[in-house]
Formats: sequence, C-alpha cells, structure tokens
Amino acid sequence: MTCVICKHGIPQPGTTTVTVERPGTLVVFRQVPAQICPDCGERYLDAEVVETMSTVAEAAAATGTEVDVRVYRPIQA
Repeated sequence: MTCVICKHGIPQPGTTTVTVERPGTLVVFRQVPAQICPDCGERYLDAEVVETMSTVAEAAAATGTEVDVRVYRPIQA
C-alpha cells in the first residue's frame, strides 16, 4: 500500500501515540500498533485498534476520568 498523503512512502509496522477525546475526558494511548509512512509519518490504524481505543475512552468518560495515560492493550474476548 502506498501512503495516501505523500503518495510515495510504503507504510511500515511500528507503534505510535494516539489521543482520544470525549466530552470532559482525554485518553492518551502509548505504544499503539500502526502502519507508519517512513516519508511523511502518516499513521494507519486497524479498525480493531480504533474500536478498542474508543471502548476504553467511552468507559473512562463514563467513570468521570478527566485524563488517562496508558499503554495500549487489546481487549481480551
């Protein structure tokens, strides 16, 4: 897959930091698995990763957490 932003980089596996906001809540996920373009730095996340982060952010917002910084972990089924 060629990067859709720079049009010439080939994204490679890596990890990144992602911030997710909900009303009154900020969750920072570290070491999130992603495909990252070595030329421009654009990050591509799998749908499962995005869903996990969304679920965790919603739970944090529901408990009144204002700021949460955590290492990304997949939700165990």
